[in-house]
Amino acid sequence: MAVEFKQGAFHDAALVRTKVFLDEQGFQEEFDDLDIDPRMVHLCAYGDGELLGCARLFPSAMESGVEARPDRWILGRLAVLASGRKAGTGSKLMAEAERIACDHGAAEMHLHAQLQAQPFYERLGYAAYGPVELDEHVEHQWMKKALV
Repeated sequence: MAVEFKQGAFHDAALVRTKVFLDEQGFQEEFDDLDIDPRMVHLCAYGDGELLGCARLFPSAMESGVEARPDRWILGRLAVLASGRKAGTGSKLMAEAERIACDHGAAEMHLHAQLQAQPFYERLGYAAYGPVELDEHVEHQWMKKALV
């Protein structure tokens, strides 16, 4: 399936994040002040006009969990609806997010991955670092990848 991307589609991203993180996974606090920061890039994926998934990315200066550097970006809230799973949508979203970050001068991408999702990110070249931490009720660990 061909996938198209749209930046700035926060309303669509919110629909995906609500379904995946709140309804399916039981998170309580999915949205934060970062969502409305003008430096935030909300990225959505569509296939045949149907919303499939989303991610958000931003410069590390916006996030306290990673040392701020102009060439370091953070990816988060990667979520794919059931209709887009097992079709490569997540990998395509990651590739597009990395391309966007590179266009903004990023040399590396960091993300705070759910432990169950680490194998997915490892296949895309990300390496885990730091301690395992609880984000609400789910174990997470930081991961990073050099982009250049």
